[in-house]
Amino acid sequence: MTTGVLATLLTLLINHPDVTVTDSGKPGPTVMVVITAHQNSAAVSTLSQLRNWPLQNGRLICAAGPAPAERLAGNTVDWLVELHETANAPNSSTNPGHAAITPGNSSLAAELAPQLITAVNSEIEAPSRRFQISNSVPADSLIAAPEDHSWIPEVTQSLLIQTPREGQPLAVRARQQRLIIAALLHHLKLIESTSIASQLVPAELQKQFNIALLDDAGVAGRGVPSLMEIWSAEPEVTVHRICSADIRSGCLTQFDLLCCSGGSGSRQATTLGENGRAEIRRFVTQGGDYVGICAGSYLACSGFSWGLGILDARTKSSKWKRGRANLPLQLTPAGTLVFTTGPETATITYNNGPIIQPHQQPDIPDFEVLANFTAEVAQNETPTGIMINSPAIVIGKFGEGDVLCISPHPEQSGDVGRQWVIAALRHLQYANAGSKAQTP
Repeated sequence: MTTGVLATLLTLLINHPDVTVTDSGKPGPTVMVVITAHQNSAAVSTLSQLRNWPLQNGRLICAAGPAPAERLAGNTVDWLVELHETANAPNSSTNPGHAAITPGNSSLAAELAPQLITAVNSEIEAPSRRFQISNSVPADSLIAAPEDHSWIPEVTQSLLIQTPREGQPLAVRARQQRLIIAALLHHLKLIESTSIASQLVPAELQKQFNIALLDDAGVAGRGVPSLMEIWSAEPEVTVHRICSADIRSGCLTQFDLLCCSGGSGSRQATTLGENGRAEIRRFVTQGGDYVGICAGSYLACSGFSWGLGILDARTKSSKWKRGRANLPLQLTPAGTLVFTTGPETATITYNNGPIIQPHQQPDIPDFEVLANFTAEVAQNETPTGIMINSPAIVIGKFGEGDVLCISPHPEQSGDVGRQWVIAALRHLQYANAGSKAQTP
């Protein structure tokens, strides 16, 4: 198996630049991690993180596809790790779509696989989502490739890591892959600690304005991909998808802003757990910014027992399912100072976002209204009249951080909404002195 796997891999690597070799300069094994999925897969995210991991011994080769053969010249591979994502949901030990590690035909890989599974399963509560050892091999994986290239050097150890896409947000899958690889590299003494799996922002990007987008259970719709597209195009800005386990691990210290977008605020709260919510409150208290859009605005409010309690707000009615509509918004004078690009009135997509009012919590500063709804939708027996002239966009303080909450979805509302989303980022990036970057 191993000879054919590496042969197929090296065939794929010809004439493509996307291969990096990290060499510690010290003796140790050479580990190659290769992905068979591209574009917006979790494996692409994982590989981008691995490329920045500092090594204490050995070498790490990361390959995302074909590359010039000279990039691999002189490199012998001791361990080959393939990241493979499948569209199938986990349902049985024989289904190649379940979360699994398949060790190659060596006793060492077979002995190590249970340790790697223990490392990743420590963060997975649902039994159906936990990794298993499996002999199932997807037909489109490298391991299933023909073995007819005897001129390629043999790989002594190999592992296939399978992560199912269905019901698994990208950030969750990427963290699972990082945990497994970190456990492997730590066992091989290539890295000092498995905590590196939570290091998401490389040192050379720490001076940028780094944004974390929550991408986990409770987040739904087009919010995350829309914000990724809009914000990542801005200069001096990086955008990373993160999951709740990343937050609980303390990763927010690497970021300047956390955004929680649409879906279900209460489910996002449940997924974060008490420790995750405490990490967010600590982050904002110490000067990090928070942007909530729709569900993320519900999550920020102090008026829910499950909320973050970083915005002094509660909803006007417990009947939240008002419906979806394109509604006009009017910026307030304060809003024109934040949204300095784009018109003062705009039609923005609304989809069951919160209709809020002050909660009168003495330990949370009052919010400032930046935009109001000037029309309403009131389906499903929700109360009429409470939405018109109610806040659509507000900003408040919590500790040293800013809390910007947007009830509708400007990130999904065409060019005008895009302008507002960019303006909001620029305000948070440049407006505050101290920990924020200065206006260029």
